[in-house]
Amino acid sequence: MNCDCLSNAACEAGPSPRKRLRPLVPALAGLLAAGWLAALPGSALAESMRLDTPKGVFECESSAKTDYRQVLRLNGQILYRQPQGPEYPQETDLLKNGIVDRNLGCPSVAGERNGFVVLRRYLQPPHYGVIGYLLADFNQDEPTLTDLGTSEGSVPNSDNPKKQGLYLNDGGLVLRYRGDLPDALTPQNQPDTPAAADRAVLYSFPSGMLQGLSTCLPLKDVPLFGDMDFLLKAADPTRYLPAGFKIGASRTETVTALRRYGTPYDPDETDGGSVETAPQLTIPLCGDANNTITPLFQFAQDRLKAVRFED
Repeated sequence: MNCDCLSNAACEAGPSPRKRLRPLVPALAGLLAAGWLAALPGSALAESMRLDTPKGVFECESSAKTDYRQVLRLNGQILYRQPQGPEYPQETDLLKNGIVDRNLGCPSVAGERNGFVVLRRYLQPPHYGVIGYLLADFNQDEPTLTDLGTSEGSVPNSDNPKKQGLYLNDGGLVLRYRGDLPDALTPQNQPDTPAAADRAVLYSFPSGMLQGLSTCLPLKDVPLFGDMDFLLKAADPTRYLPAGFKIGASRTETVTALRRYGTPYDPDETDGGSVETAPQLTIPLCGDANNTITPLFQFAQDRLKAVRFED
């Protein structure tokens, strides 16, 4: 059974998650800033980690030897050293700027595929269970970091992209968890302290694109992260659509179905056309490795006339 797709009737759907960071009491915040908590016995915090990458061995150390300040090395060379003082690593999209750890030790490896490494690290003392997930890309000249979100606890590895956990294949990853979305996918009108919820994010290795699975259209029986050019010549494009789409359905019914997967828009309007009047609508596809295929939902007399794919 092929469970390599997001929309496949043969696969069982499963639950899909960044938890709000609880404020630290002043005394604990002071201990963290000074690096003292990491030195306490029984803290169960990793003082080091090491893994092989296409760029050589990557190492993290945060121990008595480094005064419990983060030091990152790549191929024997220091990539980042946390400066003296109360400041934490800033964490940008480049690994050389450090990994946010709040003096809670080095990250651990959640999964790895072809130079792409999923890292997890505590963002609060371990008993809170607040874990941040990152993707490090060691295939770049300068290794990059992508925030994948913050989870209420560690998530298991998964062999099915529709079930909760971390799913990896050669083309990308799907991470399903309960918590908060990464900033890159957080809606602009979201409250500062949103409630934790089930989340699902997708990252395509070939395109370097991060998507929220609630904002893209999954295709039925189409493997994730593959070359989708075959859709351009599909005799019956509708067979690849998830349930809820039907030729001849009203515009209202079609738009309602599309909104289950994100926000449909008029591809011919640079400033956003009206979904009520546009002759055709589109929505991003999930897991298009080349990020080039556009599904077009075409209308005539406010009825869905045809669906086709174009590049």
